[in-house]
Amino acid sequence: MRISNLTQFNRLQASLRELNGGLAQAEQQISTGKRSTTFSGLSGENARVSIELRTAISTRETYINNISATKLRADVASAALLEMQTLATDLRVELIKQTQDLYKENLPIMNEFAKTQIDRLANLLNSQVAGVFVFSGPASNKPPVADTAAIKSNFASAVNTVVDANTNNAATIQTNSNTHFNDRIGTLGLNSFSINAGSTTMTVSQTGHGLRVGDKITFTAATPVAGLDMNDTFTVTAIDSANQFKVEVPTPANATATGGGAPTYIANSFNSLGDLATTTEVTVNAATGLNISYGELASQESFANLFETLNIFANVQVSAGANEAQKQANQVEYRTLVDNARTVVEQAFDDINRMVADLGGDLSRLESAKETHQNEIELITKQLDGVENIDSFEAINRFQSLRSQIEASYQITAASRGFSLLNFL
Repeated sequence: MRISNLTQFNRLQASLRELNGGLAQAEQQISTGKRSTTFSGLSGENARVSIELRTAISTRETYINNISATKLRADVASAALLEMQTLATDLRVELIKQTQDLYKENLPIMNEFAKTQIDRLANLLNSQVAGVFVFSGPASNKPPVADTAAIKSNFASAVNTVVDANTNNAATIQTNSNTHFNDRIGTLGLNSFSINAGSTTMTVSQTGHGLRVGDKITFTAATPVAGLDMNDTFTVTAIDSANQFKVEVPTPANATATGGGAPTYIANSFNSLGDLATTTEVTVNAATGLNISYGELASQESFANLFETLNIFANVQVSAGANEAQKQANQVEYRTLVDNARTVVEQAFDDINRMVADLGGDLSRLESAKETHQNEIELITKQLDGVENIDSFEAINRFQSLRSQIEASYQITAASRGFSLLNFL
């Protein structure tokens, strides 16, 4: 009789390889706590379910990151608004002092106080987080408030703030101040832009433009000039005449040219937000189907009114008058100017208080959306654990079982290697 153990030996070797593979997998599961480190290692529908659950988590994490970044900007804006309320309160206190009999002694102090508060207000409105200006709305890459030195000097040269009951009363000063800070809107004549090749200085022609160095001007619907797009906001850098001014462009012209069509423009003495509507808000996608709008623009009337009032009292003087009666009349008119200014400041305070409340509501909605996402991530993570994770006790028991089987197989294999036909003769 012929006896052969080759088939049995090969079968044992194959079984050992399978057992070793299972042992390695069990060891990996024990160390990682996962059924598999690859999707292909998951059985049945588990791979598809795992991918879908991980995508759901990633989507919610993206929403949370958006909300966190938005909340940071909104928090900075809220803090700035509260500081502006303090500024308005301080200004009101100084205005009350101007109603006292010793206002003349306090007037120089008031002038200096107002000048410093112009800088303070501008800095608050130019608040930024990681290069994002929080009061610029969608135009978040540009500071909303122009250089305060230009604001001060342009106002001082443009608006007469010497109180005179006969020639320059309180109403006149406030009207002229309001006009100075209002938007100036118009349309340029045909092809009013001109520039030389290689230059970054654009000359703009406009009859009676009324602009000053430092003013911000925004052009719309302009055609390219020497390869330059003029549909943007620019700072007036020079006044050539009452009918011509200059702005700086970001890149040199590629040719000497005149052109630009007949664009519209909007200019302002303190803000660079152009024709951006004061009600414009920033919208953040907080969840599927949930968009939350928030924010305030520096161009709002409340901020403009504070700038007007501060600039008036940074420069205001009271005319001595030709006689006692004129002197008394001028003092009464100054009191009227102070009372009117207090009304404006108190209204600005109330408006800013509303902004703080609105922003607080937006922050609450964002926080609520964030908490919802965090709760959903926690729930989905538990579902994912059920798909991907393995019971450690189960893995350890399987590991020990496989190791016992391997040891037994090794013993059988060792014994089989000693088989010989001679043992049966």
